[in-house]
Amino acid sequence: MSESRELHARQMTLPGWQETFQERLAKSTVFIAGVGGIGGVVAQYLAMGGVGEIVLVHDGPLVLPDLNRQTLMDREGIGKSRVETAAERIRSQIPECRIRTVDGRISPALSDLVRISDLLVDARTNFEERFLLNRMAREHKKPLLFAAMNGMEGLLALLRPGEGACLECIFPEGDPAWDPLGFPVLGSVSGTVGSLAATLALRVLAGYGQKEDDRMLVFDGMDLSLRRLSLARNRACAACKDEPQKTRRNLP
Repeated sequence: MSESRELHARQMTLPGWQETFQERLAKSTVFIAGVGGIGGVVAQYLAMGGVGEIVLVHDGPLVLPDLNRQTLMDREGIGKSRVETAAERIRSQIPECRIRTVDGRISPALSDLVRISDLLVDARTNFEERFLLNRMAREHKKPLLFAAMNGMEGLLALLRPGEGACLECIFPEGDPAWDPLGFPVLGSVSGTVGSLAATLALRVLAGYGQKEDDRMLVFDGMDLSLRRLSLARNRACAACKDEPQKTRRNLP
């Protein structure tokens, strides 16, 4: 048995899981914006699940308060680049996974990396970068997995900007309470949201399970409840109001 087959032997026993699903994961490229408490967990589980290439984007060095949630980091990394530290950890765990890194913010300069990706994961902490990634997703017709948390609440939605609701349809003015990094964080909540996002990403990339429609999952850490809210395009949305309304279809 090859190392790859041995590594993924347990998930290959999932009911209905096919060899082609694993092959799709191996051929996939995922762009992850943010390697903090959510994005780091997503990156780690995607690599472990068999995703072939991951693009990690995050700016700045690691600081001590990051360690209450960022599972790819340790104290030896304080003062060092967060994105490079995260990449080194994943490479040591899953050397088969190709990792590209960008130590910087989301910007139009990353358009080519967005274009070559099969899925975009938005795990940033500010709406300036989230909205920019949302617009690049629309430009390149890429699915966008929105993942966020604030205090004891988590949010998750798979979006197709330009076809269904985009991020600016849902949050037309952002949320000032999230900026600048002033919201409370319980590390386990960000880890829960990251795990849910990774599960959805792996399913979508592999083509495993039911198709996703335009809904947002809301997780409440106070009572461990999950709610699903329907989403719809906003005809006044600044990002997509100039595009003709398309017939909505289920997300893959």
